[in-house]
Order: sequence, then structure tokens, then C-alpha cells
Amino acid sequence: MKYNSRIIKTHGKGFLEEKQGIKVLHLKGAPYERGYQHGVLLKDEILEVLTSGLTGAAAVITKATGNDFSLTIKKMMVGAKTMERYIPLELKEEIRGIADGIADAGISLTYDDVLLWNTMYDQWCFYAHPNYADPNNPPIRCSYPPGCSSFSAWGRATLDGKMIFGKNMDNLNLPGIIENRILVIVDPEHGYGHAFITHPGMLAIDGGINEDGIAMMTHYSASVNEGLQGCGIGVLTRLILSKVHRIEDAIELLTVYPKCTGINYHVADSKVNRAVVIEVSATEVEARYPEQDKDILWTTNHFNCYPEWKGYTGYNMVLGQAPVYGLADVTTIERWQNSLIDRKNNIIPAAGRFKRYEQLLKENYGKITIENGIKMLSDRYDPYTGEERSWTEPSPGHNDIPTISMLYHPFPNDKIIEGVNYYKTNKTGSVNAYESNLWSLISVLRDGDIWLAIKDFPAQRGPYEFFNLIDELNNNI
Repeated sequence: MKYNSRIIKTHGKGFLEEKQGIKVLHLKGAPYERGYQHGVLLKDEILEVLTSGLTGAAAVITKATGNDFSLTIKKMMVGAKTMERYIPLELKEEIRGIADGIADAGISLTYDDVLLWNTMYDQWCFYAHPNYADPNNPPIRCSYPPGCSSFSAWGRATLDGKMIFGKNMDNLNLPGIIENRILVIVDPEHGYGHAFITHPGMLAIDGGINEDGIAMMTHYSASVNEGLQGCGIGVLTRLILSKVHRIEDAIELLTVYPKCTGINYHVADSKVNRAVVIEVSATEVEARYPEQDKDILWTTNHFNCYPEWKGYTGYNMVLGQAPVYGLADVTTIERWQNSLIDRKNNIIPAAGRFKRYEQLLKENYGKITIENGIKMLSDRYDPYTGEERSWTEPSPGHNDIPTISMLYHPFPNDKIIEGVNYYKTNKTGSVNAYESNLWSLISVLRDGDIWLAIKDFPAQRGPYEFFNLIDELNNNI
């Protein structure tokens, strides 16, 4: 395929290009070397998004916890140093390389700033938490529950038998975030080459694919068993993408490495057409596989490892989630399911999307393709009205979103906090944001083909641009 592309800048083996109107960062070599390339090539973008994004994240945490903004920043700094102890050396070196790269390029940010930025989403999950996130603080309410989702389909479910993996990353459009979404291609000295989307200066966020036919996606799924004494989602994402050859490797990795918050890790292996959702908290790891004779799997932002639910046997992960999401009764499957769809519960992160995926996957079973996979990721059908929502029409409530392409807050932007001093800048102002899709990706894993929507907000409203991971890894300037 002929791409519309141009090289923006280079450093060592790494380079930054614009391809199909999307910024693509190529990193090659050893960990520190990759980090240094990252810092030099994206110095201006890192300065913009780190200072604005950290301000936005601190504003969300401040609003959720009721703390003072300056106190929130201090708590986040302590949290970053706590998490630093659990970052593997190779990724700590990559962070150090980013910090040295921007410093040598004339940006007055430090290693500690970059470290804090790389723990931002994890601290957001921990502190801006519905209930019982911090045993030393009283229960709090979260104004912004998450909305990510993913599906995998293969074998009898897809038209040609090849595995298709689709994922939506839904979150707030905090200051600087929309303008600084970037596709990263990593060709490491050791491990598998891989691709993911992230923000400048950040190791990773929500998963991606690797050259060995592995895909993964992360979904926040709250638990009472959480802390900051472990690896964050960016660290675990990079470990999985660079090291995992089969889904059992991912389960072992998530068992061995200490973890922070509740997350659903959806991992798929196109070499053998297998998939698993690994539901974890800081203390538990359980695996949920497809139902018998079904070549589909999907997940959103709540645990489904409930004994006898969809063929699962094992520990009941819902027990640690129920008090966080305010689920009224989880003593039986029926009562648990009824509690999940309580439309008055503003803490549950749109549980209706799980049911909608099931419906769409069954409707398309046997004929799933990239084309109708994109339609599923962009689904805006509202069963309450029988009509399709417009792109800008929000759901009436947090747990009233039975469609996949979700929108929590109406236009104009929802105000989070006013009159704050932006992190490490002289800027003072308000933080406004609402929640929808930041990027959407669908892939034929066996071929390394990727279709990425990242140009709009919600992203699915814009085009899905084509890339191929193998071609990108072989792209040398």
C-alpha cells in the first residue's frame, strides 16, 4: 500500500514521521537508547502534554477525593516514588532515557517529572476511585467511571477464520491529550517488536499488538484490593507486548509481577486462535476463557469471573468489586446481573456495553470482518429508543450506555476544576473535560494489519487508517 508519509525528524536509529495524518514514533535498540530517542524526538510534545495532562489528572483526583489541589500533587509525587520501586530495570532505563533526552534538548523537566507522568493513569485509577480505594480515607464517589472495551473473534466466528482483535480506549479529553495521541513502533534489542498508542513521554497505556501475533488490551475494573505497591498498566503492557509468546505466558507474567489496581487484561494469540481475559487486582489473578464451542471473547470494565457464569470456574472476583461499584446484591448470578444494570447507579462503568457486545458478536457470528468489526466498535444503537444516537448525543446517565461508542458528558466541555496553577508552568486556568473514545484499533493479528482511528473525538467518527506492523518494523531510514 502506498502511504502518504513524511519524515519529521530523526535521532540515532529512531525517527518520527507523519503517516496517513498520524504521528508515528519509531524506537529502536536498547532500553535507554529507545528512551533517549523518544525524549529528543518528542521534546516539545512531552513538555505540552506532561504539564497539561498531569494538571488534568490531578484535577480529576482533587474533585473525586475532595482534597486540595496542591495536596493532590504531593500525594501523586509520593505515589510515583512508591511505584518506582516495582518498575523493572529495563523500563526504568527507558524512562531515564526519555528524561535525559528532553533535558539535553533544552526542556526543563526532570526524571521525577517523567516518572510521575508514567504513573498518572494508575494513580488516577487508585485515588479517583468510587469507594474504598484508600483505607486511610473515607469512601468517595468517582465522577468519571471508565469506558474501555474490546473483543476478539476467530475460527468459526470470522469470515475467513483469521483472528480479529478490536479495542476502544475511552477516557477524558484532558488538556493536551487530544492533540498528543501517537502511534509508537518499538523494535527492541531483545524481545518482540510491537505497536501501541500512547501519549508523548509515556511508556504505554492500554495495550497493542506484537510481531508474534499477540494482542492485548487493558480495562480498569475496580476492586477493594488495590494499592500503589506494584507495576502500573503501562509497565505491564510493555512487558506483555515484548515478552509474551502465548496466553499462558501472560497469565504467568501477571501472576509473578506485583500489580496495583483492578484491571481486565484481554490477551489474544492468533498463532493458535486462543484468547483469555485475565482479571487481576493487587492480590488476585483469575482467567476467563471463551464459552465452550464459541470463538469469541469480549470484556468491558467489570469483572466476570463469577463461578458458573459463562462456564467460568474459580475464585469469585466480583466479591472484591461489589462494594466499590455499589452493587446491591451479588449473592447469586441473577442478583449480580440485576445489580449491574441499575440505571440509578452512577458508579458502575456502563455495564450495558458488555451485553451489547454479546448481542453484536452473536448477530455477526460466522461473518465477522474488519468492516463489521469497525461497525461494532462504532456502535451507537440505543435500545431504549430503537434509534442510533448521534455522535454528540450523550447518555442520560453513567450506567445508561448500552452502546459501544460511549459518550458520558455533553458538549460544551464539563468543568472539573477552576483556577489551578498548571504543573511546572506559569499557566493558570480551569480544567474542562468530558469522556468519550480517544482511539479505536482493530487488527488482523496473523498478518500484522492494523486499522487505527485516532483523528477525531470520539475517534470512531473519523477514518480508520491502515498500517502494517511488519512493514513498520522494517521501515528503516
